Parts: sequence; C-alpha cells; structure tokens
Amino acid sequence: MIDGEFVDSVWTDVQVGDVLKICNRENIPADVVLVASHEPDIDAPRGACHVETMQLDGETNLKGKMVPSVFSNALGASLELQLANFAKLPGHVEVEAPNASTNTFNGMLHVQGYPPAPLSITNVLLRGSTLRNTDYVLGLVVNTGRDTKVMQGARKPPSKESSIYHSIQLMMVGIVILLIILCLAASAGTESAYSAIGLDSHWYLQDGTSNNFFLNTLYFFTLLSSFVSVTLNASIALVQKVIAQFMQWSLDMYDQDSDTAATVRTASLVDELGIITHVFSDKTGTLTQNVMQFRKASINGVSYGRGTTEIGLARLKRLGELPTDEVEALEAGLVCKAGAGKELVNFDDPALDEILRKPLQVGLPSTQEACCREFFLHLALCHTVVTEIFEGKTTLSASSPDEAALVSAAQHFGFEFVDRHHDTVTVRDTTQGERLLRYDVLDVLEFTSARRRMSVIVRNCDTRAISLLCKGADSVMLPLLAPDQDELKLRTEQHMIDHSNDGLRTLVITSKELNEETYLAWSREYRRATSDILELERNAREEPNKIDQLCNELETRLKLLGSTALEDKLQVGVPACIADLVRGGIATWVLTGDKEETAINIAFACQLLDAETDLLVISRRNHSTLESMRAALQNGCQTHPNKEGARKGLVVDGDALELLMKTGTEQAGAQLAFLHYTQQCAAVVACRCAPTQKAELVKLVRRNVRGAATLSIGDGANDVAMIQAAHVGVGISGQEGMQAVNAADFAIAQFRFLRELLLVHGRNNYRRLSVLVYYIFYKNVMMVLSVYWFNTYNAFSGSKWNLEVGYQLYNALFTLFPILWIAMTDRDVSDENSRVLPQLYQLGIRRHYFNAWAATRWVLQGIYESLAVSFVCIYGLLKMSNNGEDPDLYLIGAATLTLAVIIPNVKLALWQWQTNWWSAAFIALELLLWYICLLVSTGIGVTTDVTAFIRSFVLGWYGLWENVQALSAFWLLLLLVPAGTLLPQLFYSVFMRRFYPEFRDLAMECEVHKLDNKVLREWELPPSSRQHRLPQDAPPPPAPPW
Repeated sequence: MIDGEFVDSVWTDVQVGDVLKICNRENIPADVVLVASHEPDIDAPRGACHVETMQLDGETNLKGKMVPSVFSNALGASLELQLANFAKLPGHVEVEAPNASTNTFNGMLHVQGYPPAPLSITNVLLRGSTLRNTDYVLGLVVNTGRDTKVMQGARKPPSKESSIYHSIQLMMVGIVILLIILCLAASAGTESAYSAIGLDSHWYLQDGTSNNFFLNTLYFFTLLSSFVSVTLNASIALVQKVIAQFMQWSLDMYDQDSDTAATVRTASLVDELGIITHVFSDKTGTLTQNVMQFRKASINGVSYGRGTTEIGLARLKRLGELPTDEVEALEAGLVCKAGAGKELVNFDDPALDEILRKPLQVGLPSTQEACCREFFLHLALCHTVVTEIFEGKTTLSASSPDEAALVSAAQHFGFEFVDRHHDTVTVRDTTQGERLLRYDVLDVLEFTSARRRMSVIVRNCDTRAISLLCKGADSVMLPLLAPDQDELKLRTEQHMIDHSNDGLRTLVITSKELNEETYLAWSREYRRATSDILELERNAREEPNKIDQLCNELETRLKLLGSTALEDKLQVGVPACIADLVRGGIATWVLTGDKEETAINIAFACQLLDAETDLLVISRRNHSTLESMRAALQNGCQTHPNKEGARKGLVVDGDALELLMKTGTEQAGAQLAFLHYTQQCAAVVACRCAPTQKAELVKLVRRNVRGAATLSIGDGANDVAMIQAAHVGVGISGQEGMQAVNAADFAIAQFRFLRELLLVHGRNNYRRLSVLVYYIFYKNVMMVLSVYWFNTYNAFSGSKWNLEVGYQLYNALFTLFPILWIAMTDRDVSDENSRVLPQLYQLGIRRHYFNAWAATRWVLQGIYESLAVSFVCIYGLLKMSNNGEDPDLYLIGAATLTLAVIIPNVKLALWQWQTNWWSAAFIALELLLWYICLLVSTGIGVTTDVTAFIRSFVLGWYGLWENVQALSAFWLLLLLVPAGTLLPQLFYSVFMRRFYPEFRDLAMECEVHKLDNKVLREWELPPSSRQHRLPQDAPPPPAPPW
C-alpha cells in the first residue's frame, strides 16, 4: 500500500512495515503478520485463511491461519472498512530475531486500547507459501529478504565425501611422495653421472644448468608429472553423473502409484551405496504407510474393536496361537471388514455403536454410555484441525495423519467437527437425534517433542463449564493421572499392550474439570509468560522455560478416559527388503518413537527379528542403573544364542539411551559395552526415541565403529538430523512432506526400493568406481616409469623417447573410452541374481575392491609392466635395424609407447566381468586411434604455418613409422610383451577362482552355466562377518563361545 492505495509491485520492493494485499493463489513475498482476510459472510466474520506450504516443507495439506483477535475485533468484515479502521489503529509489533524455524514464531502485538496479544505461527504467513481458498488477505510485513525464515534456513547441507574419494586423497599423497623420491634419485643420478663419466668436459653440455641439483629436480618433476593424471577427477565426476542418471531412469525404483522416480541429489556418493554396513531407519512413514486408520479403543476400562492387523497376524503365527484355518481366513481378509471402505476409520464392533445410541441415563454420569460420549467428544475437540472449502467441497485439513484419523473417528461415532470460528468450535452430535454443541477454545497447549502431549482448554457455551482436554503418549500421560484410578489404569494399560501387540499406535485420552478461579489465576500467569519474548525463545529452543512450567502445573491429576489405537500399515515389500539387507550383512537398526511392544511387534512383522532371535531388552524398567545396563550388555556378549544359527537382537528404549549417551567415564564404558553387543546383533530396535537421540546413535556408530559406513533413511522433518549425521542419507517422499528428501543425498518413494538402491546399484557402482580409480593410477604409473627407466641409460639427462602428442593424449584419448564404458556398465552378475543373492553385497562391506592391498597390487603391476616394456624393448631391439645397427632413440620410443597403449587396453579385458561387443569395440577403437595417430604424425613433413605448430609435437618422428613396421622384432614384441606381463595375472586370477573362490565367483559360475543356485540362496553369512573394529582403547569384546 502506497499513499492509501494498493499498487502492483515486485517482491524486491517490499519493505518491513508495508501493508500487502495478497490475492488467492499468489505466493507470499515476505514474512507477514495477518491483519485481515476476506469474509464470505459479513455477518459472521471468521478471520481465517489457508496457505499451502509445499515449497517450505513439501506438505500438500492446507494449513489454517488466523487473524489476531485484536485485529478481527477492531477492523470489520469488508475491505474498505478493514483499511479505514487499520489506518486509525496506533500500535506496534515486536517480533523475534530472524531464525530458520518455520514451525514457530514468537511476537507481541501492541495496539492502543487493547491488552498486548501474543503472536504465534498461526498468525503469520511465511515467504514461500501460497495463499489458498481465500479471495484476499491483508498482511503487515515483519521480515524481508534474507531475514525471512525460508532464507534463514537456506543453508548448505553438511559436506559429505565418499570413502573412495577420501582414499584417493591419500593415494595422491603417496604418489606425490613417490614422485619426489624418483625426482631426487634422478637428480642425484645426474650428479653422479657427471662426475663418474666426466661429462663436465663436454663443451656442448656447458650451459650452466646441467649439473644444478635443484633445477634438475624441478625438471624431472615436470617430466614425470603425469604420475598424477589430469583426467582422474574429470573421469570420476563424469562416470558418477552418468551412473546417477541411470539410477534415476531405473524402472525398478519407480513408484507408479505416486508417479515418483528415484532422485540422486549427491552424485559423488553413488559408490558409497556399495559399502553400507549399518542402516538406520525411521518407522512411521518409512517402514509404514503413514496413513492412519482408527481401529480400536479402550474406554473406561472396556476394550472396543475386533479383528487383527497384518502385524498382529504375524505375531500370532510366530507364537503358534492360531489354527491354520483361522490364519487363512485372516490372511484372506475375512475379518474386520466393517468400515473398511472409509479411508480413516476401519472399525468393527457393533457393541460401541449400540452403547452410543442408547438414551443417556440421567443422574448416572459414570455410566459406560456417558464415558463413551465424553471420549468421542474429546476427540472432536482436542485438536488443531481446520475446515476448508475448496471447489465447493468442505474437507478437513490436519497437521498430522493421527489428528485426521481421530477427528474422523469422532465423526464416525456421531460427534462431527463442523467448524472452527475464531475461538469457537462447533460439534454436531448425532448420537441422540441431532444437535449442535459449541465450545470456546480458551487456550491450546501445543504438542512438542519434549512434552509429547497436547492440551486444549475449552468452555462449554451452554453450561459455562471449563475443561482441560489432554492427549499424548502413555509414558508421559500415565504419571499425570489423579490417584484412585489404579484399577482403571491397569485395565487401560493392558489394553494398550494388546493393541501394541497388533502394531497399533496408542494415545492416552484424559480430561480435567477446572473451576473459574483456578483457570483465571493460571491464565494470567500464562498470558504473562507468553508475552515474554525471552520465554518464547527458550520455549522454541526446548530449554527450561516458564511456559512449559505453567503447562505442567495445569496438566496434573487428570481423569483417565481411555486410549485410542491407530493402525499404520506396513509398506509393500518391507519385510522382504529388510530380510535381504540382513542376509547381505547389513546391520539394520529401527529407531522409532513408538512404545516398546509396538516396536518389537513391527520388527517381527518386518522380519527384522524372528522367532529364533535371541532378544535382549534394555529399558529403565528392567535396568534402572547404568551399571546394570552395562552388566547385561557384557553378559549378552559372552552368551551364545539358544539355537544354533540363531541371531542376536537388541531392543533399547529412549530412557535407557538417555542414560547411556551422557558424557562421562562411566557412560563411556557403557557405550563401549553397547557397541560390543550390537556388533553381534543382526538387528537393533530403539523405541521411544527422540529425534536428537536418533542422530546421537548414528554418530556413536559412525565415530566409534571402524570401517562403518552408515545410511539413515526417513520421511519426516524429525528424521533430518539423523539423515545428515550419516555417511549417506536417504529420504522417502511420503506423507510428512519433503524436508527429509531435501536434506538427503538420495530420494526414493518406498522403503522397498532401498534393496535395489544398495544391492544392485550400490554394489555395482562401488566395484566400477574402484576399477576406474585404480586403472587410471596404474596406467599412468606404467607409462611414466617406462620413460624413467630409460633415463638410467642416458645419464639421467631427462630425455624423452616418446612422441609428444602421444604423451599428451595418452590419458585424454588412447586409454579413455574403454575404462569409461566399463565403469558405467560393467556387471559381474545380472541384476536379478543381485536381488536373489544379497550375500554378494558382503564384498563391499569387506572393502574387497578398494583397499590398501588392492592399491599396492595395481601399483606393483604398473611398475612390473613398465620394467618389462622398457628393458625388453631396449634389449630386444638391439642390432635390429635394417643396416644391423642399434635402433635410434625414437624408434625404441615408438615401440614402448605402442606397448604402453596396447597393454592397458588389453588388460581391461581381464578386469571386466561382463564381456560384450561394446567393450571390445571401444578397445579396438583405441588401438585404431593410436595407429592413425602414428600414421599422421610420421607423415607430416611439409613446413607450413599450420604444420609448423603440429611438428613441434611430433619432432623427430617424420617417416619413423615405416621403419618401425619394417622390423619383424617389433611385431614379435607386440605379442610377447603383453603375453609376458598379463598372462601371470590371468593365471593368478584363475588360480584364486578355482581354489579360493569368493561367493561372487560361485554366483557367476551358476549364472554362466545356468545352474541351480538354491544352495547359494540358503547360505548365511557367518556372525563374525558383522563385526567391525572398535577404538584401540576399547576393551576387546569377549569371544563368543561358539
């Protein structure tokens, strides 16, 4: 607004203090405090709007925003009235310092004649969001540009590099050290030659620099500089980009339902996917669908809801508690079909419907009918759901799938949430006819990860009674109950355990009646605390603060109404995926906030644990002290599973982790015992985990387990810390937005695609990149050393016998294409066998393809081949000229450089696993290019302006190739030298595959000869293969008795 009128403007012109009019479906250009909104009904103003925050957090559901009550009461309903009244209001706004938290906002609105009003995130429209379902809004700009929350959060993710890249840096250091040693030795050789042979007396060598040690060292450093290939980084980057594109094109990682393909956000980590030792997975939305359905409930100590779930069925089958015919019936879906057509409610129990439809018995407020009504009325009131009208349809917009399911359950049982108008909630009660219930929402005590509960304080508009409605996790809610409810508490706890055994997510539902005086006294203190910017900032940082203290004071002596049980079904293919990861030697950890029973049963349903797993449970209930936890873990290390071949498993809860993860000498010993035991475990389940504890567990393994390569996978904002703490982060584009995907290195649509990502693409990528790196180092060592050995015959004069253009194009052309093709496409076994034989992945965990011995072997081969090429050519071509004399310098150089091109290209045929026409064609192309280069370079004889520059690169080679081809000894060397250098390597490879085969070699043999691989599929990795080294100062783990 400029001079009382709205003008179109670009976002760069917006300043703090401006008043903006934002229309429907327009992007918000700055962080603005909501002043007014379009009112469809002038007689009943709502002061509300909706925004889409997909660009902020990826969530597609619309979020409701409210005009502060000061503005809604003072401004009016029409645009003209709103503008006129706003211009008359004197006041100012205090806001928090710029920060990146898009879920919180702390501020204070001061308007003359009104008490100070706190501002929260529900009163603010953030830059990057889009106005929806509202004709217009008026907003007061409080942050622009870099001060907006979205820009404050636009930081670079933590820098990650693959282990291969880190090893390359070490190899570079080693190669440079070797280069310096060779240069110093050559300079010393020059000094020795000058004095021993008497070269000082030769007048043509008296240039003043020939015997300068320092200058000779620099000269040899320049001569041998190709030791470090200039094409290394470029080749690796190119291959990684191409591989990343192949991964994104993979139909095996494409989800047709959501039309989502895999995304590679960090191409430099594609090879790291082949060496993962630990997978840390969230549960909700990662292993499960995060589409909640209301399945069961416990009300006043009575359990409602029949049937079982997929997870519950897996548990019953594991325990053998169901007859075969009943198992088949359950698997066929013949149980618990009532309500299945409803998206968010899948409930089957006519008894509850009958109770709710009974006439309420007057004078008996504690009857089951009254308790059931109070229970579902609680679900209809205790939430932050808002209604939205879009394209003529009224829908519910919830901040989480849990709230949507609970509100839908209330509607299903006759208590329909109708609308939220300012601070008034309307509920339609259809259990006894139809009537509207109205409640004023006095306060909302919001859910946080620290509180793990939420409350609303409501006033019945008819009776004026004030109630506190609270729901949350049982671990924090049960200690807050009023006394004299022990029997009801025990029954409810048993029902929650039964529901958890079915893999259902439980919430405790409570209430409390408040008298007017108590509430008003508390409210004054609460308003004062929420008006303090310092307390608001402490609350946002989850530090001790007055706001949480007041919430805790009110949320005591609660009345237990019951509990809810929501089903979050497993994603398709999760059990098979996890089973294959475990068979491949990958330790799989599930980190969840669910209670212990739910986490354990889901782990069994996922095949993370099985009936033969020797399970150790560490919690504060059975191990109250740190010493008892450490003793249990140490004893677990010394015992062997009950059954031969059985695996070990560990379940640990958040309270125990809180004690374990503290710093101190005693905690360090317990952490080492914890790590020792997890080394023997095929699976670890951590329940009741906070987001920070998830990240701490990942860091604990990453920092202390040597050789560990960690991968974290999650779908929500609470998984971001865990994803960024791991070597590789994988985000799932699910129901909880795109924050996890935006923070991850790779993104997939379903957890089951992790098998394809690791066992197929990751395994191949690691092997391919390993060969690429070693090959580039090897061929440069061989080519450069062949020149170096020649200098032992010319008094270390630094002379070159190679064609300069060949020297320059050796890496860029003559040895480039075959290795690039192999690094992009080579496979040892088919993708199908990679899936059915996950044990193949173990080679990556063992760093079989990229390790110190492999690097040494490649370098030694390069040295051996350079010696063979140099000395065989020097001595093999003696007296072989047409006139019986020794060949000249460039003739021997042509022979050695030809062999230096042929041997590395032919060598690739030994190192590629899949021979095909394309690789053979690229090798033939390289040899053809070299032959053409020889013909062209030796045919340039006319000195023109164009050829003068070219001749500087081929000086001394004019007419040379004809003389080289005329030597029969040269053609014999082309056969004998490659055979003499490569056949021993071939014999060694055949010997190892014949007498000491790897699992991969057996799989390849079965595939080539079309043999049955049943024995290979049934083979299990030994438990010792899962163990990795811990820090040197750690006590050695006790050896398992078996």
